[in-house]
Amino acid sequence: MNKIKTNLLLLLSMIAVGMVMVSCENKPKRDVDEKPREPKEPTVEVERPRETITIERAQAMYKAYQKRYDALTKFRDGKEDSRYGWHSVEFYENYIAFLKQEAKRVGMEISGIRMYYVAYPEDEMSGDQRGYQTFFYVPTYYDKEKKKHVAFDPLNMDDDGRPLPIHEIITKGTRGRKELKSGILSVAKSANERVSSIANMAEMCEPNCN
Repeated sequence: MNKIKTNLLLLLSMIAVGMVMVSCENKPKRDVDEKPREPKEPTVEVERPRETITIERAQAMYKAYQKRYDALTKFRDGKEDSRYGWHSVEFYENYIAFLKQEAKRVGMEISGIRMYYVAYPEDEMSGDQRGYQTFFYVPTYYDKEKKKHVAFDPLNMDDDGRPLPIHEIITKGTRGRKELKSGILSVAKSANERVSSIANMAEMCEPNCN
């Protein structure tokens, strides 16, 4: 009787070992150098910005501008002006990162970007873009006392570390606070033009339509 029990236990043990071996063989082998897969980060859905408009509103705005466009074309003796400008996504990402970096260095914080509607002057630097309308970007900070966003340039601060009045400098041709107080106007010459964080160089249509 004991011999039968012993043989039965031995048989069951062999069956169990065989099942384990078969199970191991059926499992997919993983390369030694293969790293375990990291769990994917959950995708964060971005809401549509409230500043976006409808297609119909865009059509209405474009049509409203057409009157100005036609008047300007007539003024230019039938030569059409720019229709739009273009920058790459990489430009915007890099530009905003650059502004934040430079503002942090001077203890400021970027609140936004202001766009100025301008035109290329009739000079040699403008080349084929002479006379065409365009735009440039200027960063802003939020003035808590005035409760408004103010244009400034983190690359152009005064001797006390305060931002220069970039809007007045651009629109009135001044070079700093002293000139603003005295009323002296001076246009920067190529020999002493100052580097800034103001961005332009868009691909315009016209004259650079693809």
